[in-house]
Amino acid sequence: MILAHAGEPLQPHDVWTAWQLDPVVVLGLAVLLWLHRRGRRPDDHRRDRAFVAAVIVVAAALVSPLEALSGSLASAHMVQHVLLIAVAAPLFAWSAPGPALLRGMPAAVRRAPGRLRRRLGIRPSSWHLPTSAAGVWLLHVVVLWTWHSAALYELAVEQPLLHVTEHVLFLGTAVLLWRVAIGRRTAVASYGASVLLVFATGMQAVLLSLLLTFANEAWYDVYADTTAAWGLTPLADQQLAGAIMWIPSGAIHVGIALALVAAWLRTADDAPARPPGRAPLIGGGP
Repeated sequence: MILAHAGEPLQPHDVWTAWQLDPVVVLGLAVLLWLHRRGRRPDDHRRDRAFVAAVIVVAAALVSPLEALSGSLASAHMVQHVLLIAVAAPLFAWSAPGPALLRGMPAAVRRAPGRLRRRLGIRPSSWHLPTSAAGVWLLHVVVLWTWHSAALYELAVEQPLLHVTEHVLFLGTAVLLWRVAIGRRTAVASYGASVLLVFATGMQAVLLSLLLTFANEAWYDVYADTTAAWGLTPLADQQLAGAIMWIPSGAIHVGIALALVAAWLRTADDAPARPPGRAPLIGGGP
């Protein structure tokens, strides 16, 4: 991490020096881009660009000064959450990078899971990610609300390892959710179920944002002494965080829901030809 005053709350004059150059994060994102470039096929540039955009968004959330600023402002922390959950996660899900990443790996690495699976006597059909709309929605909601409870939220701000865990869980459960709603090939939800899933996801986020925005007192004591330098009280900072979750995140949910409805209407005429429960593919694709 590059910080003018390491170990102290970030001050406005230090913000552009506070890049979080964690080698694990930076190297991990670079390896993902390299594997994807190595294994991609030249037949779907939109999904390739979506994957690259998702990696850039994750970098903006975790490598830019936003990461350091999240230790001083709840609103900055909320921007991170919105970037990971509502921007990067649907981009990852829609881009469906799994096959490209697998092809990009060295042959020995690609074969290792198969050898381990055979050694353990596990059939390939038993290895699959959750595809139940209700299940992935509940998992994501539990993770989101649990980590916004005062005790766990403050621990995440104060403990770097817990902060990483929080972000991994947010991004991971959100990718599972968006994969069911808008994923490619692997999703199973019908258009109607996908619209309902996106709507339900947006509504629970709105409820949490309203609680944050209209609270009478600040929830998180960890920001009691850090917001004044930014011209905010802890309560005003929290209200701003709620508004960030409410408006930009809500607009993204509405946009994706409308795109699903539009795709649903376009395919209404040939609906009998579609396999029952087949995944909606926003923007087309095989």
